[in-house]
Amino acid sequence: MGITRLEHASPADIARLSAVLGEAFADYAWTRWTVDSERREARISAIQRLYLEHLGLPHGEVWADEVRTAVAVLLPPHLSALDPAPLTAGLQDKLASLHGDSARNLHYPLPQAPAGAWTLATIGVAPAAQGSGLGTQLIEAILSAGPGRAIALETSAESNVAFYRRFGFGVWAVSEMPDGGPLVWSMLRGPGG
Repeated sequence: MGITRLEHASPADIARLSAVLGEAFADYAWTRWTVDSERREARISAIQRLYLEHLGLPHGEVWADEVRTAVAVLLPPHLSALDPAPLTAGLQDKLASLHGDSARNLHYPLPQAPAGAWTLATIGVAPAAQGSGLGTQLIEAILSAGPGRAIALETSAESNVAFYRRFGFGVWAVSEMPDGGPLVWSMLRGPGG
């Protein structure tokens, strides 16, 4: 099973990949803190669909496996999922509405990635396929496609820190979110790393 970069995606691809991310992040610490609990998985899927349609596909790189059970979104240095400049005010309002009251937690600043670094905005594998190596295949495909680029990411799962370290990422900041929020590990893989 191969991993490919989606330069064009059909509506069916976008719907499936959004659903995968909704499932993958339904119980993730960051999304528990930033997305209201009522219909959380559906909210996350809708949020991810907007990011795929308006950021990932037109401005970044979207990677997926052939059967669309795993997806990763890489954004170029001038963009980040937390500072979505290309999104109109209407889309930003829609995203805030999808987050619900928990959207207020999105305004706590995280350290900015070093200048010139790409951002691994999201990577998710459908729960039924987790543990099959798809996450590893996604990371390997991204790294081999751009061997000279620095890549930054944030994770709110300590178990992910060890996973990313296997690929040369190192922790450069740890942020404790207020009001019962999660820890966030900021990681970076330098050029050629």
